Amino acid sequence: MAQRDRRERQSMANRIRVSDLDFVYISYMEPNKEENWADLKNKVPWAKRVDGVKGFDSAHKAAADSAETDFFISVDGDNIIDERFLLQTLDFEKTDRKAVHRWRAKNSINNLVYGNGGLVGWDKYTCLNMNTHENAKDKKAEIDFCWTVKHENLHNCYSTSVINSEPFQAWIAGYREGVKMSLNQGEHIKPEHFMKTIWAPNLRVLSTWMTVGADVENGKYAMLGARMGCYSTTVDSNEWIQIRDLDKMVDLYENAVIPEKIDEDLKLYGESIRQRIDLPVADLDEYQSKFIKYVYPPHQNRGVQDREYK
Repeated sequence: MAQRDRRERQSMANRIRVSDLDFVYISYMEPNKEENWADLKNKVPWAKRVDGVKGFDSAHKAAADSAETDFFISVDGDNIIDERFLLQTLDFEKTDRKAVHRWRAKNSINNLVYGNGGLVGWDKYTCLNMNTHENAKDKKAEIDFCWTVKHENLHNCYSTSVINSEPFQAWIAGYREGVKMSLNQGEHIKPEHFMKTIWAPNLRVLSTWMTVGADVENGKYAMLGARMGCYSTTVDSNEWIQIRDLDKMVDLYENAVIPEKIDEDLKLYGESIRQRIDLPVADLDEYQSKFIKYVYPPHQNRGVQDREYK
């Protein structure tokens, strides 16, 4: 009986309501950050904010410093949360508490539903002791958290990533994913090995970024960004770590993107990618993009800690 009581107390200690956790809003230069912050404060009045901290690693550590709970939720500046998330209870007998918990988000341009831009659960110790992006000591950690910090990639979607408020916002979102989805665990892949090496789900995500979105305001900028990021990383083999530096990305955008030529550049990059990488990039117009979204199978949530892939 005593042993069973201890197990029950331990089980209860491993359970925590999401509404008892700190939420920290991390914003930098998102054009919709004030609007989204107001939305979050309306839904999560106890939310805290970290604004204007340069560097992805530094900003997340500032978030961890501000959190008063040992496990906290970070919300990106371009994210709008689904209030149903607040009704959930986490059970750390199901997942590794020390790991980064990443839930899916729905993309406002191409309707993809995956981990990019979603809500993230952090153990404070894990966050404060990682070294990524501008503080990376391992090459694999230079542009993302996912290759060197243990992750629990979770199935459910609890937010929308709104990345099309302005052309640059859409373009940089596409460019960053174009780079990351074109690497294998942070490593460059030669064009001739690309299709056989990159993980199939990542190829589908990458192709969608490059193809779908012409029906949405500024969607073409995300499509162009994804094509440019993929081509630059795979064919030109440029320094892709620049995507961690937003100032450099602003310079690249201002020097390389001409709004009046966006349709022409989309076609040029599309043809180059088809020829050099053999990735079947389609040039869809707004009606074809709408059709693709219409026939997407709807995402169905399951358990809050069900993993993305079993």
